Amino acid sequence: MSADMQRSASIVEKHICVGEQAARKRLATFIENKVANYVETRDIPFVEGTSRLSENLTYGEISPRRCWHAGWQAIHGGKADAQTFIKELVWRELAYHLTYHTSQIVSHNWNSNWNDFPWQHDGDHVLPWKQGRTGIQLVVAAMREMYVTGLMHNRGRMIVASFLTKHMMTHWEVGLDWFEECLIDWDPASNAMGWQWAAGSGPDAAPYFRIFNPDTQAEKFDKNRSYRAKFIAELFTNQEQEARDYFEAIPRDWKLSPTDIYPSPIVPLDVGRRKALDAYKSR
Repeated sequence: MSADMQRSASIVEKHICVGEQAARKRLATFIENKVANYVETRDIPFVEGTSRLSENLTYGEISPRRCWHAGWQAIHGGKADAQTFIKELVWRELAYHLTYHTSQIVSHNWNSNWNDFPWQHDGDHVLPWKQGRTGIQLVVAAMREMYVTGLMHNRGRMIVASFLTKHMMTHWEVGLDWFEECLIDWDPASNAMGWQWAAGSGPDAAPYFRIFNPDTQAEKFDKNRSYRAKFIAELFTNQEQEARDYFEAIPRDWKLSPTDIYPSPIVPLDVGRRKALDAYKSR
């Protein structure tokens, strides 16, 4: 293992929850304490309102069937929000169903009508996105969360994917490959369907004209800036431990420091949105 990998692993290790017993305990805690408010809290990145079972499901430490039955028991116990949790399990299983029956989803546009869309595959803009240096605060926070914890909140995943494929006009394969490289809960089926949903090329995908505005998303889901403060050191005087840990987790050759000047936006949001819509209309 390289020195960079060892250093990164020591940071991520603080946040992982592995093993069958740990997974069962995590599920029980979620059902008992969190699922009743799941609809309200699951989209707030700073709040631990989700089950965080994705890493355990990825490694087979708990089964979707066990989670499914726990969800239904919660519904019968009066916790109606558990129905939304069950829908997320169904979404995950749908990804595997589609991967089995239409295996091209993991490497090609599921909808072939998108094959000629003018996405870029590389360029100077890709590295800043990977580094969490786009200057778009919620995108930056989400990318840095991934390096520190090995995970990324689902709301963050949608926003960074939309920003890459639409504002930055970059092919979803770039994001798919990078998530595979970095996430400890990486799952081939869910990863592929999630990216193609965000890009517009997948089954039941978000309409291409639905372009997340990261700033309005931040105002809605991180109004008090707690999530951004947790993971972005350069913007805050009192730097959180996780924000500093990012600089310990990343490769040394990125040569980044918590004393760096926060970067300007890599693309103005209105400009990126307009270019994406123009490309869509000219297909």
